[in-house]
Amino acid sequence: MKAWQIGGRGGIAGLHQVEREDPLAGPGELVVRVLAAGLNYRDLMILEGKYAPDQPDTRIPLTDGVGIVEAIGEDVVDFAPGDRVIAANFVDWDPSEGFGFHVFGRDIGVSMDGWLAEKIVLPAKASIKLPETVCDDTAATLAVVGGTVWHAMVAFGEAGPGKLVLAQGTGGVAIFALQMAKALGAQFAITSSSEEKLAQARKLGADYTINYRERPDWAAALLEATGGRFADTVVDTIGFGDFAQTLAATGPEGRIGMVGALSGSPQDAGDFAQGPILGKNITMKGITSGHCGHLASSLGVVQRHGIETPIDQTFFFADAPAAYEHLASGAHLGKVMVQIAERRASPRS
Repeated sequence: MKAWQIGGRGGIAGLHQVEREDPLAGPGELVVRVLAAGLNYRDLMILEGKYAPDQPDTRIPLTDGVGIVEAIGEDVVDFAPGDRVIAANFVDWDPSEGFGFHVFGRDIGVSMDGWLAEKIVLPAKASIKLPETVCDDTAATLAVVGGTVWHAMVAFGEAGPGKLVLAQGTGGVAIFALQMAKALGAQFAITSSSEEKLAQARKLGADYTINYRERPDWAAALLEATGGRFADTVVDTIGFGDFAQTLAATGPEGRIGMVGALSGSPQDAGDFAQGPILGKNITMKGITSGHCGHLASSLGVVQRHGIETPIDQTFFFADAPAAYEHLASGAHLGKVMVQIAERRASPRS
């Protein structure tokens, strides 16, 4: 089979295509023919050596993908050849046992081979069979955002009718959070430096849109737009580099699910004091993606409400480095995808 490997972590230039033996299904495993794969910001960080730098040069990247089961191993009872599947990236995170450091031992596209290949081996316990109504484009880009957003916004953040949810930026997590929040009956506020992207966010249902380039004091701008209403739930994608404003935008008893660090690295010192956290009784939680239960819950809402992921651009398998370049440019809204085989288009296309 053809596959891409990460190389020596010198950036996108290190990506290289290789021929590898077709994988075999062991006990409890599926061999899946890959249809398409999606990119996330951490995929860039891996190539730059800023995320899980101790992985072998031969690692196949990408955490998101969709494919068709070709073969099953011993003890697999819930899947059969021909099933269309996705998988939660932390394959050993059992929802009944809770989170632990052990989950990092097998993280698809990081500490185990990922979706940027013609075939992938997946543990059946982390895989989810797809409904017919969910198209391949949405499925290929769902695993990371689906698990992360449900964990941060719903399981922890308690978003729902009557709540105001805030997310910063217009990347995959923020846009999926917008779509999910509206499906759940919540209001949604989003920030961006691009009026064009904010206009697209409004078309997707955003109630409040703030241009942080025009208003660097974007938290104050949000309160002006809402008539003084604070966010109840924050899906925080920017991290400590601008956290004082995130706190300013969050209301009493608010919940902040911290999922990213677009304002700097996760190791950056914060720009905030404890006062607002204590004074508002704010609860914060670090969100390391989600387990298969979180992903399944997201998938259920996607199916019931007909949610389709906005795909900013699709690249052919041979052009995978260009997909990374497009993601790195920051010009996208929603997701960037790589097509690996013929896929099922959206019924709306």
